Amino acid sequence: MNATARTADDAGRVLRGERRGSFRILPFLGPAFVACVAYIDPGNFATNIAGGSKFGYTLVWVIVAANLMAMLIQTLSAKLGIATGKNLPEVCRERFSRRTSFALWIQAELIAMATDLAEFLGAALGFHLLLGIALFPAAIITAITAFLILGLQRFGF
Repeated sequence: MNATARTADDAGRVLRGERRGSFRILPFLGPAFVACVAYIDPGNFATNIAGGSKFGYTLVWVIVAANLMAMLIQTLSAKLGIATGKNLPEVCRERFSRRTSFALWIQAELIAMATDLAEFLGAALGFHLLLGIALFPAAIITAITAFLILGLQRFGF
């Protein structure tokens, strides 16, 4: 049984009331940690600091509005998943035409790439600032680290 199946099995036992104690919430924290990476990554910090140093409090409303919209979308997606047992892309595939579903998929991939690019550049900038190395070697270190972490999936991490 792989790690994903074990986590799903543990979550099912919690929901059925078979597992009690203060650690019963742990199977549900994985997705929460993945979702919070979008808010607490080096690229986000670097962008916010650079924007704040250049524009002061002029654009703080953009950060507040973006966070409120993100919370709304995540809440609605969670409610959709609880009500239907399906995630947002599955429901979109059922409700929309093949062409619209394909366009939504392309949009989601582009958004994921933009988010990953900001995180990648933020990590490279972090290596640059912490280790005092040039940005290109810092980017290479970041890429190697990312591939090593992705390689750990084979072992259930």
